Amino acid sequence: MELIDSHCHLPKLKNKDFLEAVLFRAKEAGVVQMINIGTSVKENSLSLEVAKAYSQVFATAAIYPHRDMDKTLLELETYLEDFIKEDRQDLVGIGECGIDISNWDGGRSIQDQVNLFEMQAKLAKKFDLPLIIHNRQGDEYVLEVLEKIGPPKGVIHCFSSSWEFAEKVLNLGFYISFSGFITYDSKESLQKVVKKVPNSRFLIETDSPYLPPEGHRHEKNEPKYVKLIAEKIALTKGVSLEEVAESSTRNARDLFGLY
Repeated sequence: MELIDSHCHLPKLKNKDFLEAVLFRAKEAGVVQMINIGTSVKENSLSLEVAKAYSQVFATAAIYPHRDMDKTLLELETYLEDFIKEDRQDLVGIGECGIDISNWDGGRSIQDQVNLFEMQAKLAKKFDLPLIIHNRQGDEYVLEVLEKIGPPKGVIHCFSSSWEFAEKVLNLGFYISFSGFITYDSKESLQKVVKKVPNSRFLIETDSPYLPPEGHRHEKNEPKYVKLIAEKIALTKGVSLEEVAESSTRNARDLFGLY
């Protein structure tokens, strides 16, 4: 059985011993590939550095809604275009980017977030790369951007919205990625989405080191726990763990072009 953690934030290469311990534990749990997510000018380079050092790790690049606020939209667009052009063969997606409506102290305004997200969605189309969308209470804005530009291929990461929103993004051709959220009692409404999403349209992720699954919430999350998310999906859908692993792994490879 092979599993893919489609969204994680791995330790940096400067912490090599810790990083390799995390990778070893993932391998022991059947996790054969991981996508290491970029979120800022600094983090994109560090994410790519890890991916270049380990064949089972792949990288993405993007600007998170509230990162690199000292730079203009044009500066960020120029930076991302150059970064993608230079390392196109080593990048498998643009993300995570999107909308974050929260109590983030000093974060971007909604309109600035929309502009930043739209710019990155256009780059995803231009370079034919999957778009990894962060969506915190921003359903209407995410849909507005995707419908405006004509949706690129991509995934709503760490899905936590309603079935109504899920159905709309599925109709736009997007995948939905389930995280440790689905193991929390407080997220019981997500079971409806898990049950209804077709086997051909979901991914699994840890978002590690964040969002550890139920039973491990006092710990730092790791890619090894993606197996627990697969087990929860299997239980909710009433299918075997092997079927969930096969579907999610195939879907991740199809979307991101993993080899």
